[in-house]
Amino acid sequence: MNLLPDTIGMCKGDSALLEIKPGTFPKTATYQWNTPYRIIYNTKQLYVKMEGKYAIIVRYNNNQFIDSCIIKHYAKPQVKLSDTLICNSSATILGFRNNNYKYLWNTDETSARIRIETPGQYWVKVNNRGCAVTDTFNVNFYKGATLNFGNEVTFCMSDENKSLSVKPAPGTKVTWSNGSNAASIVPYKEGIYWVKTESKTCGTSIDSVKVKLKACDCEIMVPNSFTPNEDDKNDYFFPVLTCEYSYYSMTIYDRWNNIIFTTNNVHGKWDGRYKGNLCPDDIYVYRIETIEKNTEKKTVRNGQISLFR
Repeated sequence: MNLLPDTIGMCKGDSALLEIKPGTFPKTATYQWNTPYRIIYNTKQLYVKMEGKYAIIVRYNNNQFIDSCIIKHYAKPQVKLSDTLICNSSATILGFRNNNYKYLWNTDETSARIRIETPGQYWVKVNNRGCAVTDTFNVNFYKGATLNFGNEVTFCMSDENKSLSVKPAPGTKVTWSNGSNAASIVPYKEGIYWVKTESKTCGTSIDSVKVKLKACDCEIMVPNSFTPNEDDKNDYFFPVLTCEYSYYSMTIYDRWNNIIFTTNNVHGKWDGRYKGNLCPDDIYVYRIETIEKNTEKKTVRNGQISLFR
């Protein structure tokens, strides 16, 4: 008669219960446990900690039944899954490299490593032939700054909404190649732009993109500087027009919003003067209003122009 399991594995320091189930024998039966350290009488249950062979002898009405069990100690699995914070990702792989153990996760998976896609509390039970350890940990997903410009981006020159943007998480420092710390910048000229984000949680990330500007339909190409020093090189400020307009207006303002120059002539050019006198080196603001001749589409373009001598 099989009264006990052949072998029980457990961690050193843990205990296991050996017992004869009630109703197996009549009430007149006597019980004798032979253990590695002593003999124990008259009990159906025995809690054991030591390794070795444990035997039970049951006697009643001149009948005798004997069975035994081997208790073995196994190394306790090292389970160290700390709370985890994942940056800029929708999933992560967590677990162990030791495939000699058995695993049971609260997700009902039994592999050594699992893929986690949902934040929350998780637990895993790691079993080394009966020596089992359970660990609980938390997983959270943290959205740092999203950097994904691609290699190159092209804007229409007249597009007032052209911008490069990041989505920084709270506490994230943003630095652009032009020195700006804003979440977005307007690329006024072609070139390579980069942005660096820094946070205590997600560390430092850098991304860059090549910006190209092109003349789209009915585009107006506007320079960003000119040098009215009478050397016949870049002495005038004027836009290059690619369409015909039923209405055209260009106005130049100084930093105090005073009108320095205005014209309705599509060929009009500013020579950098105000009332015949050369204006000082500074940054001026232009406003160009147009109505396309064929479509009657109205467009307003605002920007800055630097005057150098």
